[in-house]
Amino acid sequence: MVTFSSLLKTSSRKSVLVTGCDLYAGYTIAKDLLQHRGKHFEHVYAAHFMDNDLVRRLVDKGAECVKLQIADGIDSIAEAYRKADVVVVVPPVSDDHWGQDSCVYVHAAAKAGVKGLALCSKINAAKMCKLPMLKPLHEMEKAFEEVKGKVEVASLMRCSLHIDVLWLFRAQIASKREICLSADAGAKFAPLVAADAARAMCHMLIDPNIPEGVYELTGPEKLDFKAVAHHAAKQIGEDISYKQINRKEMEQFLKEKIGMCDCHIAFIGDMLEALSMGLLDKHTEDLEELLGKKPMSVKKYLEKN
Repeated sequence: MVTFSSLLKTSSRKSVLVTGCDLYAGYTIAKDLLQHRGKHFEHVYAAHFMDNDLVRRLVDKGAECVKLQIADGIDSIAEAYRKADVVVVVPPVSDDHWGQDSCVYVHAAAKAGVKGLALCSKINAAKMCKLPMLKPLHEMEKAFEEVKGKVEVASLMRCSLHIDVLWLFRAQIASKREICLSADAGAKFAPLVAADAARAMCHMLIDPNIPEGVYELTGPEKLDFKAVAHHAAKQIGEDISYKQINRKEMEQFLKEKIGMCDCHIAFIGDMLEALSMGLLDKHTEDLEELLGKKPMSVKKYLEKN
């Protein structure tokens, strides 16, 4: 059985390229891989659209950074991919052209002749096509189906909503004692922690016993944002409530107070709309199987953060 681990073990380069490293999901994957540099990997390339603090942190940790954008086209992206044995495609939702031929990030893997491809997506992406910022995820999954036969090893990793989204609203929670999002208060989901998703990806690349395939990653329990607020209140010993606000109000907060780019703001808005539509109401054991232990619960995440 050919795995990512066996592929990298026999390579003289032992190199991995991760896209989307200017946002937290890509950053955490690259950071986790860098901890294994010198043993399982010799080179970790961090591809990014924006130059920001996350990218600078990866440089400080030893990553070799590559600036990529959808507008570069398939030839330029494939040229960057040729540095690597394995490419981990984290959707580049910070890119100004997100949604306009985003599949180029997947098709470039075949053009570059990389040996391994891992695509990160979202649970139920195929049902999210009516949401404009999420439609590209399904298109990238369709491109993955076309490309996977042209590489030696290919895996698709679909994730639920990251509970780390609360970190963006920490000042608001601290001052108002409210979690104010545009998601339906009673919509169920099984949130996971970005660090667990990153470790799962890393394990998939270095563990010789993990086969290629489709993995659907969720946290250990289903709950709603009212329950999240309850856990937060118990953690700080004060009342915290959940308040559903309109999307425009939430997006204005993210733009003015956090300074987030428009594409990422719209992506978060569509993810919370998908949650309200019941598209994230799913729980699996895949994350526990990849980690070899129970993933972090919302309660534990709030205790640590």
